[in-house]
Amino acid sequence: MVRSLLCLGACVLTIALPHQGRAQGPASAGPDVSMKTLADKLGVKPSPNAPDDIEIGRSVTTSLASPEKIAAYGIAGMHEGARVTITRTAPDRLRVEADEMEPVSARAAVTLRVAADGSLTKAPEKAPAKPPGR
Repeated sequence: MVRSLLCLGACVLTIALPHQGRAQGPASAGPDVSMKTLADKLGVKPSPNAPDDIEIGRSVTTSLASPEKIAAYGIAGMHEGARVTITRTAPDRLRVEADEMEPVSARAAVTLRVAADGSLTKAPEKAPAKPPGR
C-alpha cells in the first residue's frame, strides 16, 4: 500500500511540475519571418489558417497572386493561381517552390536568404556533388 502511494505521488509530481527546458534550442532562431511580409514581397496569397510566422522546419502553401513579384526572385513563367510552397530550411533561409498544371505543367524553385532586417536575396544554389573517383 505504501509503495503504491509513493509511486502515485511520484507520478503526480512528474506531471504537475513544469518542465525547465527543451532538448533543442528555440525553433524560431534567426530573423523573424512574418507571413504577411513574405506575402507582400513574393506576391502570394496565404490561406486564412496560415501561421503568422514561419518557424524553422515548417512550410506554408500559398497561391500566386502577383507573378511579377515572384519573378524578381528568380521564379519566372508562373501564372496567377499557381501553388507556391514556402519552407524555412534554416534560420536565415527559405526554399520557395512554385508549380502549376494549367495552362502548361511547370515547376520552379529558388532558395532565398533572409537578412536581419527581413530583406530577401537569392542565395546561390549548391553545386551538384561530384561522382566519386573523379
